[in-house]
Amino acid sequence: MFLGGVEIIAIIGIVVWLTKRSRSKKTESSSAPESDVVYAWLRRWQSADLISDEEVTAIISFEEAARHDAESTSTSGAERKMPLVAEALGYLGGAFVAVGVILLVGRYWPDLATGWRIGIPSAVAVAGVAGGALLDEQIDDALRRLRWTLWLVGTAGIGTAGGVAMYDALAPIPVYGWSDGHRVVFGSASLVAVLSGVLWAGRPRPLQQTTFLVGAIFAVGSATNEWWDISVVGAVTLLLGATTLVIAQRQIGTYPVITAVIGAGAMVAGSLMMLDQMATAGALLLVVTSMVLIRLGQQPLSATNFDLVPAFLVAGVLSLVVTVPASLAQFGGDDGLIAGLVTWVIGIGSYWLGERRNVRVPEVLLAIGGAAIIAGPAIVAIETTNAGTLLGLASAVACLAVGATPGRVALSFTGAGSLLIYVPWSIAHFFPGEGRAPLLIAVSGVLIVGIALFIAKSAKRLGSESQSVSA
Repeated sequence: MFLGGVEIIAIIGIVVWLTKRSRSKKTESSSAPESDVVYAWLRRWQSADLISDEEVTAIISFEEAARHDAESTSTSGAERKMPLVAEALGYLGGAFVAVGVILLVGRYWPDLATGWRIGIPSAVAVAGVAGGALLDEQIDDALRRLRWTLWLVGTAGIGTAGGVAMYDALAPIPVYGWSDGHRVVFGSASLVAVLSGVLWAGRPRPLQQTTFLVGAIFAVGSATNEWWDISVVGAVTLLLGATTLVIAQRQIGTYPVITAVIGAGAMVAGSLMMLDQMATAGALLLVVTSMVLIRLGQQPLSATNFDLVPAFLVAGVLSLVVTVPASLAQFGGDDGLIAGLVTWVIGIGSYWLGERRNVRVPEVLLAIGGAAIIAGPAIVAIETTNAGTLLGLASAVACLAVGATPGRVALSFTGAGSLLIYVPWSIAHFFPGEGRAPLLIAVSGVLIVGIALFIAKSAKRLGSESQSVSA
């Protein structure tokens, strides 16, 4: 154990030393030759009587003063800026410490009294919030990120303390007849939302903004679920998501992209909650949510919404891929068949949209469409294995054939991935018995080698076509 720790420390030291050594070499090799070249040209022009001696002296003085100012500025900036290696190692060490403490506390958690169960996460919350408050985020970006992370740790501590308090300390006390699960979620989420809101306070702090919005939605949903059924909880969650989406669309507050993603997720989650008891309303709301998001993703780009519009489009397509098959399956007995076919059709549609040059983030749509084309037959196979396997093989062959045409190399990768999945699957299904293992291994090896050769051959084509799509 000791030797392992020494080895890790030695490796870290070598990495840091090599980083510093490469930086020092880079600065040494980049400064001197540039000045020598400038001085050589100046002397050459002076000897050719193109410029006077006074002009040469003035130019050299000016360049030396400018270089001195640049070096002093870069040196002071380097002294303030934390090296990326040091920052990454700091987070890695903190993660190890956190995991160790959690495992240690978890071992003795059942034997701890209620006061200790509340006190330990509360102490973590105080330490995280106080530690983050002591850091000046104006000095360095690394300190700013460290401040957000410490506050996130403190938020997790206060959330844990609130959940434990609602479960252990208030369990004997009837809180309006709340069940244990609802009470724990409400206690944890409400404290997370309150603390995150105070730390965020409308300033550019993405982690605190995320935990505030998510905590508020969970707190309201758990409180609603105590008095009404899950369909009402879904409606309330959908309303909260729509409100959040409107705030993002109007770009109120910081990071509208985060607000938009959370709002879209809440709308989809609320619609899914309504499927069990109100299947028709839930399915319609899912479709409406997806269409609204896709429509927002097609609005004209500007300097203020260039990242928000693609987020709307990606959220809308993901909403279609994930939720529409589930909603349509509520209206038929063959749930797997319907869901798989709809997923497969949506995948084809998403890929078709991604090929359009005037669509935002075409690469994301191509990736989502390819994943849905692969996943659709697998979902069909849950209901009927024969149909799912044959659909997967047919999709793979069709993707390879269409992908061979110019401008569709991404579809070839989808077909290659489908082959790697559905060929071994078809062998296992249509050729049962113990003798199929060698055949599966051999065929899988051939497929892997073939796909590797295909990727090596198509890498240049993929790069050129990706540039043309982006253009």
